[in-house]
Amino acid sequence: MSTESILKVLIMAFAAMFIAAIAWWARKHPNRSKQYPEQVRMPKIVPIIGWLFLSVGLLMSLVSFGYDRSPVGARIAAVAIFLGGLAFVLMYRNFYVAPRDFEVAFRSVVGKEHLLPYSEIAHYSFQTMKGQPYLTVKSAEGVKLSLNIRAYDMTPLLRAIDFHKVTGHWPARTDAVAGGHGAEKYPSGN
Repeated sequence: MSTESILKVLIMAFAAMFIAAIAWWARKHPNRSKQYPEQVRMPKIVPIIGWLFLSVGLLMSLVSFGYDRSPVGARIAAVAIFLGGLAFVLMYRNFYVAPRDFEVAFRSVVGKEHLLPYSEIAHYSFQTMKGQPYLTVKSAEGVKLSLNIRAYDMTPLLRAIDFHKVTGHWPARTDAVAGGHGAEKYPSGN
């Protein structure tokens, strides 16, 4: 084996271990909002990658647009990298999920806020994509939430699904004993 191929293998192994370590750390330490601790956000690596792409795209744009004879492909690539970084930063800024005892509040990556009471769930499904378990929940009004349940702690929603399997209906505030868990925190449902 040549030195070049050994270096390639070592670099790929290091990159794979680095990505695995970041994924493990992100699962063990969910990124909670400081202002609203119930809200779980995307892992912090998302904005880091976004800002990295933004800065590389900006530098490439300065070079490619500043040089008269630069190829069109370099300009297109610079703008694409910049826009990709901007998309990562905006996705991180917008998205959160906050599972509660009787509903889940979330904001999509495009910034639209939703409050999905468990009693309005029309369909749910579990699936495995790329070795990761995903839960997809749809309401009667068409609100859809799809999450990796290893990356986001959705224990209240999973308890509600188990409740639905056993009783045939979704938990509602009337199913809780007055003053039960969660009644004092969210009396109005918000």
